[in-house]
Order: sequence, then structure tokens, then C-alpha cells
Amino acid sequence: MTKPSRRFFVVTPVLNGEKYLSECLTSIDAQSCQDWVHIVIDGGSSDRTIEIVQESMRTQNRRRLIQGSDRGLFDAVFKGFAAADAAGGQEDDIYFWLNADDYLAPWAFATIKLAFDLYGGDWVTCQPGRWDAEGRLVLVASNGWYPRWFIAHGWFNFKALGAIQQESTFFTARMLRKLSSQAVANIRGTRLAGDCILWQEFARFSPLRVLPTVVGGFRLHGANLSTKAMDELAKELRANGAVLLPKAIGRICRYSYQTVAAIIAMLNTRHPVAAPK
Repeated sequence: MTKPSRRFFVVTPVLNGEKYLSECLTSIDAQSCQDWVHIVIDGGSSDRTIEIVQESMRTQNRRRLIQGSDRGLFDAVFKGFAAADAAGGQEDDIYFWLNADDYLAPWAFATIKLAFDLYGGDWVTCQPGRWDAEGRLVLVASNGWYPRWFIAHGWFNFKALGAIQQESTFFTARMLRKLSSQAVANIRGTRLAGDCILWQEFARFSPLRVLPTVVGGFRLHGANLSTKAMDELAKELRANGAVLLPKAIGRICRYSYQTVAAIIAMLNTRHPVAAPK
């Protein structure tokens, strides 16, 4: 019996995101793989956010809009995951969230689906990309290695080895459903560090596969939530057992790690994500 094709369930939490939201929606609509459902969670926008989403829904029937107050970014993200489950998300389906100011390359879903089909596993990430405020790809980092032990013990954050880019990280519904109710409640209660904590939880169950390609990116525009509240982010990380290093030591550790990770990324290019002939 043939397995049903994997679907993507994409969650976008937003609050007054009109400036970049249209580009975010367009990047999803433009995917070469069209087997997806997009769930937008609006926390009470007072700008044109709702109008932009509703306008896109007139021509895009894969998009859903859920409105209502929430306790912050990660509460909204998990509200979206619950809606994905209710919409029929299956164990092998691929879950992901994309913030309203971030962006996906047109080949993202096709590449990720192929990787899961070829290699199995329950979560993957790609080379970190960064877009600027005008939507130009200005940085691609080279990183082929995220050791499972270091993820689980909280080393991947801006005060240690650097973050695992959320905009390039995808996981199965099965992986998400392994989380305890306590872990989910903890993540939903954070304002800034929820992705780092989620990766720590995932690493307890499975290693993270790294793909030698770029599929998405973080848009750096100066008003990003995490860059405006670094002290609060560090406090949340510390409360959840993350490793936070003094500045000089952190720089040395990060440089050493990134050098090794870049070498591994180069070696990984011998095994691109491509269907066998």
C-alpha cells in the first residue's frame, strides 16, 4: 500500500505585520511543491494585516486565518500547530513556522519533502540565510553539523555556539507530538527563547539532519523582536538550562565550532539533496 504524500502545515504568527507580510505570503504561494496548508494566527492586529491575509485568501484556498488574543509568539505558534492537527495533520506530515517578516525560497518545500522521503528522520535544517529589509539575500552561512548532545544541553544560542535558524528548520507532526504537556506549556509561556527550548526538547528524541542548501531566511530589519530584547532572551535561556558564555569565551567557542561545522558542510556537498537516478 502506497503511503499518502506528506503535506506541509505552515504556521505564521503575526501582530501588526503589514510591512512585510505580503512578501511572506507570496513566498509560500510561490512554492514549487503545492501540497501545503498555511495557518495565519493573528493576535489582534490594528493595521492592515487582516486585510492583507483576507485578500490573499480570495485566490488561495490553502490559507486559513485564526484571530484572537494570545500570550505571545510561541503561544500563537502552538495554537497554529493545534489547528494543523485539527485540520488533519498526520504523523509524517511536515510542520514549520514562518514569521510574518521572514521568507522562503520557491524550492523550499520540494527540497524538504525530498529530504524526508530520501533520508527519513523527524527534523531537518538547512544552511542559514539572511535577507535584508529590501528582501535581498545578503548572507549564507556554512554549517553542516549540529551535534545532538550540544543541542539538548542548550549550547545553540547567541551566547554560545550561535542559534539554529528557525526559518530553515522543519519537523514531523510525530516529533511535535512526542513533547510532554509540561514542555509545551513551558515553551508557550516564553516570549523569545521558545525555539531554542523546542530544539533542546527535540534533540532528546532524535538527531538533527543538516541539508547542504538554503531554503529560507531571517529578515534583519532592526525591529526584530529578538534583537530588541537580548537581555530578556538571555534570561529566558538561562532559566531553561541553556549555556551562556562570557563574551570573549563565547567568541572563541563559536569560531572554533563554526570552523569545524563549515568543513563538514563542505564535505556534505558531496551528497546533495537530489533524487537518485
